Amino acid sequence: MEEKKRTRRFVVTGFALLLVAFLFKWRFIYSEPVGDRLLGLIGVPAWSDGNMGFHYTALFSLLLLIIGLIFLSKHYKGKVILVFFLVWMFIPANLFAGLYQSTFGKGVYALEFGPDESHCRYEIDDSGMMEGQCEFTFTNHGKSSVGFQVALKEDSDLGEYKYLINQNIKDETLKLNAKEQKMFEISFKEKLPSPQYQNAGGEMSGFDVTITDGEDSREMLYLLNN
Repeated sequence: MEEKKRTRRFVVTGFALLLVAFLFKWRFIYSEPVGDRLLGLIGVPAWSDGNMGFHYTALFSLLLLIIGLIFLSKHYKGKVILVFFLVWMFIPANLFAGLYQSTFGKGVYALEFGPDESHCRYEIDDSGMMEGQCEFTFTNHGKSSVGFQVALKEDSDLGEYKYLINQNIKDETLKLNAKEQKMFEISFKEKLPSPQYQNAGGEMSGFDVTITDGEDSREMLYLLNN
Protein backbone atom coordinates (compact mmCIF):
# COMPACT_ATOMS: atom_id res chain seq x y z
CA MET A 1 0.00 0.00 0.00
CA GLU A 2 2.81 2.37 0.93
CA GLU A 3 4.56 1.50 -2.34
CA LYS A 4 1.43 2.41 -4.32
CA LYS A 5 1.20 5.77 -2.58
CA ARG A 6 4.85 6.48 -3.31
CA THR A 7 4.40 5.52 -6.97
CA ARG A 8 1.31 7.71 -7.23
CA ARG A 9 3.30 10.66 -5.88
CA PHE A 10 6.02 10.01 -8.45
CA VAL A 11 3.45 9.95 -11.27
CA VAL A 12 1.70 13.12 -10.12
CA THR A 13 5.01 14.92 -9.69
CA GLY A 14 6.22 13.72 -13.09
CA PHE A 15 3.15 14.98 -14.93
CA ALA A 16 3.28 18.26 -13.01
CA LEU A 17 6.89 18.79 -14.11
CA LEU A 18 5.97 18.00 -17.73
CA LEU A 19 3.20 20.56 -17.55
CA VAL A 20 5.53 23.21 -16.10
CA ALA A 21 8.12 22.38 -18.78
CA PHE A 22 5.48 22.92 -21.45
CA LEU A 23 4.29 26.18 -19.90
CA PHE A 24 7.90 27.35 -19.82
CA LYS A 25 8.05 27.20 -23.62
CA TRP A 26 4.45 28.35 -24.15
CA ARG A 27 4.58 31.55 -26.19
CA PHE A 28 1.03 32.57 -26.87
CA ILE A 29 0.55 35.60 -24.62
CA TYR A 30 3.92 37.18 -25.31
CA SER A 31 6.09 37.37 -28.41
CA GLU A 32 8.67 35.32 -26.53
CA PRO A 33 8.18 32.11 -24.52
CA VAL A 34 6.65 32.55 -21.08
CA GLY A 35 9.90 31.24 -19.65
CA ASP A 36 11.82 34.16 -21.20
CA ARG A 37 9.42 36.59 -19.52
CA LEU A 38 9.75 34.85 -16.13
CA LEU A 39 13.55 34.90 -16.32
CA GLY A 40 13.44 38.60 -17.20
CA LEU A 41 11.28 39.32 -14.14
CA ILE A 42 13.97 37.92 -11.85
CA GLY A 43 16.79 39.62 -13.74
CA VAL A 44 18.14 36.55 -15.53
CA PRO A 45 18.77 36.89 -19.30
CA ALA A 46 16.96 34.34 -21.46
CA TRP A 47 19.85 34.21 -23.96
CA SER A 48 23.60 34.11 -23.45
CA ASP A 49 24.23 36.87 -26.03
CA GLY A 50 21.34 39.34 -26.24
CA ASN A 51 18.70 37.59 -28.36
CA MET A 52 21.17 35.05 -29.68
CA GLY A 53 23.50 32.35 -28.42
CA PHE A 54 22.50 29.78 -25.83
CA HIS A 55 18.81 29.80 -24.92
CA TYR A 56 18.51 29.32 -21.16
CA THR A 57 14.72 28.93 -21.31
CA ALA A 58 15.09 25.91 -23.59
CA LEU A 59 17.68 24.43 -21.19
CA PHE A 60 15.46 24.87 -18.13
CA SER A 61 12.46 23.48 -19.98
CA LEU A 62 14.46 20.44 -21.11
CA LEU A 63 15.77 19.84 -17.59
CA LEU A 64 12.23 19.93 -16.20
CA LEU A 65 11.18 17.50 -18.91
CA ILE A 66 13.99 15.05 -18.10
CA ILE A 67 13.33 15.19 -14.36
CA GLY A 68 9.63 14.69 -14.99
CA LEU A 69 10.32 11.64 -17.17
CA ILE A 70 12.58 10.19 -14.47
CA PHE A 71 9.71 10.45 -11.97
CA LEU A 72 7.31 8.87 -14.47
CA SER A 73 9.75 6.03 -15.13
CA LYS A 74 9.04 4.81 -11.59
CA HIS A 75 5.69 3.62 -12.90
CA TYR A 76 5.77 3.57 -16.71
CA LYS A 77 7.94 1.44 -19.00
CA GLY A 78 10.53 2.68 -21.48
CA LYS A 79 8.29 2.80 -24.58
CA VAL A 80 5.65 4.82 -22.76
CA ILE A 81 8.31 7.26 -21.55
CA LEU A 82 9.51 7.63 -25.15
CA VAL A 83 5.97 8.44 -26.24
CA PHE A 84 5.70 11.10 -23.51
CA PHE A 85 9.00 12.59 -24.68
CA LEU A 86 7.98 12.68 -28.37
CA VAL A 87 4.58 14.18 -27.58
CA TRP A 88 6.19 16.90 -25.48
CA MET A 89 8.79 17.67 -28.16
CA PHE A 90 6.27 18.05 -30.98
CA ILE A 91 3.33 19.58 -29.12
CA PRO A 92 2.70 23.11 -30.51
CA ALA A 93 3.79 25.89 -28.18
CA ASN A 94 0.44 27.63 -28.66
CA LEU A 95 -1.68 24.48 -28.31
CA PHE A 96 -3.98 25.90 -25.64
CA ALA A 97 -4.19 29.39 -27.10
CA GLY A 98 -7.81 29.02 -28.18
CA LEU A 99 -8.87 27.62 -24.80
CA TYR A 100 -7.03 30.40 -22.96
CA GLN A 101 -8.52 33.10 -25.17
CA SER A 102 -12.10 31.89 -24.95
CA THR A 103 -11.89 31.31 -21.18
CA PHE A 104 -9.55 33.94 -19.72
CA GLY A 105 -8.44 36.26 -22.53
CA LYS A 106 -9.54 39.89 -22.43
CA GLY A 107 -8.78 42.83 -24.68
CA VAL A 108 -5.88 42.23 -27.05
CA TYR A 109 -5.16 38.87 -25.39
CA ALA A 110 -8.45 37.50 -26.74
CA LEU A 111 -7.48 38.32 -30.34
CA GLU A 112 -6.02 36.02 -32.97
CA PHE A 113 -4.24 37.48 -35.99
CA GLY A 114 -4.59 35.86 -39.41
CA PRO A 115 -1.30 36.67 -41.16
CA ASP A 116 -2.01 34.59 -44.25
CA GLU A 117 -5.19 36.60 -44.92
CA SER A 118 -3.55 39.98 -44.24
CA HIS A 119 -1.82 42.15 -46.84
CA CYS A 120 -0.48 45.63 -47.49
CA ARG A 121 -0.06 47.12 -50.95
CA TYR A 122 0.71 50.56 -52.36
CA GLU A 123 1.17 52.43 -55.62
CA ILE A 124 3.05 55.68 -56.29
CA ASP A 125 2.02 57.82 -59.25
CA ASP A 126 4.18 60.15 -61.31
CA SER A 127 3.47 63.06 -58.98
CA GLY A 128 4.91 61.20 -55.96
CA MET A 129 1.54 60.48 -54.35
CA MET A 130 1.45 57.14 -52.57
CA GLU A 131 -1.92 55.41 -52.20
CA GLY A 132 -2.59 51.98 -50.81
CA GLN A 133 -4.49 49.72 -48.51
CA CYS A 134 -3.77 47.30 -45.68
CA GLU A 135 -6.05 44.37 -44.95
CA PHE A 136 -5.89 42.76 -41.51
CA THR A 137 -7.84 39.67 -40.46
CA PHE A 138 -8.54 39.21 -36.75
CA THR A 139 -10.69 36.87 -34.67
CA ASN A 140 -12.00 37.77 -31.23
CA HIS A 141 -12.25 34.59 -29.15
CA GLY A 142 -13.30 36.51 -26.04
CA LYS A 143 -16.68 37.12 -24.49
CA SER A 144 -16.55 40.92 -24.82
CA SER A 145 -16.09 43.33 -27.70
CA VAL A 146 -12.60 44.74 -28.26
CA GLY A 147 -11.49 48.06 -29.73
CA PHE A 148 -7.85 48.25 -30.76
CA GLN A 149 -5.26 49.79 -33.08
CA VAL A 150 -2.82 47.91 -35.29
CA ALA A 151 0.59 48.83 -36.71
CA LEU A 152 3.26 47.02 -38.68
CA LYS A 153 6.16 45.96 -36.48
CA GLU A 154 9.26 48.06 -36.91
CA ASP A 155 11.20 45.21 -38.48
CA SER A 156 8.42 44.37 -40.97
CA ASP A 157 9.86 44.30 -44.47
CA LEU A 158 7.90 46.80 -46.52
CA GLY A 159 10.82 48.91 -47.60
CA GLU A 160 11.31 52.53 -46.69
CA TYR A 161 7.57 53.26 -46.86
CA LYS A 162 6.78 51.26 -43.74
CA TYR A 163 7.04 54.32 -41.52
CA LEU A 164 4.68 56.33 -43.73
CA ILE A 165 2.18 53.48 -43.84
CA ASN A 166 2.25 53.14 -40.05
CA GLN A 167 1.70 56.87 -39.65
CA ASN A 168 -1.49 56.52 -41.64
CA ILE A 169 -2.92 53.34 -40.09
CA LYS A 170 -1.80 53.29 -36.44
CA ASP A 171 -4.54 55.62 -35.16
CA GLU A 172 -7.38 53.79 -36.90
CA THR A 173 -9.55 52.10 -34.27
CA LEU A 174 -10.79 48.63 -35.19
CA LYS A 175 -13.59 46.89 -33.34
CA LEU A 176 -14.59 43.27 -33.01
CA ASN A 177 -17.65 41.95 -31.25
CA ALA A 178 -17.43 38.85 -29.07
CA LYS A 179 -16.67 35.69 -31.07
CA GLU A 180 -16.42 37.68 -34.31
CA GLN A 181 -13.96 37.27 -37.16
CA LYS A 182 -13.46 40.11 -39.61
CA MET A 183 -11.15 41.47 -42.28
CA PHE A 184 -10.46 45.18 -41.82
CA GLU A 185 -9.49 47.40 -44.73
CA ILE A 186 -7.49 50.54 -43.92
CA SER A 187 -6.71 52.86 -46.81
CA PHE A 188 -3.92 55.42 -46.76
CA LYS A 189 -2.73 58.28 -48.93
CA GLU A 190 0.52 60.18 -48.51
CA LYS A 191 2.49 62.69 -50.55
CA LEU A 192 6.13 61.61 -50.60
CA PRO A 193 8.66 64.27 -49.63
CA SER A 194 10.93 63.43 -52.56
CA PRO A 195 9.92 62.98 -56.22
CA GLN A 196 12.60 60.35 -56.86
CA TYR A 197 10.29 57.45 -55.95
CA GLN A 198 7.70 58.01 -58.64
CA ASN A 199 5.86 55.26 -60.54
CA ALA A 200 6.58 52.52 -58.02
CA GLY A 201 4.59 50.02 -56.05
CA GLY A 202 4.82 47.13 -53.67
CA GLU A 203 2.92 44.47 -51.75
CA MET A 204 3.56 42.41 -48.64
CA SER A 205 1.87 39.61 -46.74
CA GLY A 206 2.91 37.38 -43.85
CA PHE A 207 4.09 40.30 -41.73
CA ASP A 208 4.25 40.90 -37.98
CA VAL A 209 2.02 43.45 -36.26
CA THR A 210 1.66 45.15 -32.91
CA ILE A 211 -1.82 45.71 -31.49
CA THR A 212 -2.85 47.91 -28.59
CA ASP A 213 -6.12 48.73 -26.85
CA GLY A 214 -4.87 51.73 -24.92
CA GLU A 215 -3.93 49.67 -21.87
CA ASP A 216 -2.14 46.62 -23.17
CA SER A 217 0.12 46.13 -26.17
CA ARG A 218 0.88 42.81 -27.80
CA GLU A 219 3.22 41.73 -30.59
CA MET A 220 1.74 39.16 -32.95
CA LEU A 221 4.42 37.38 -34.94
CA TYR A 222 3.83 35.60 -38.23
CA LEU A 223 5.92 32.55 -37.33
CA LEU A 224 4.00 32.08 -34.10
CA ASN A 225 0.69 31.87 -35.87
CA ASN A 226 1.66 29.00 -38.11
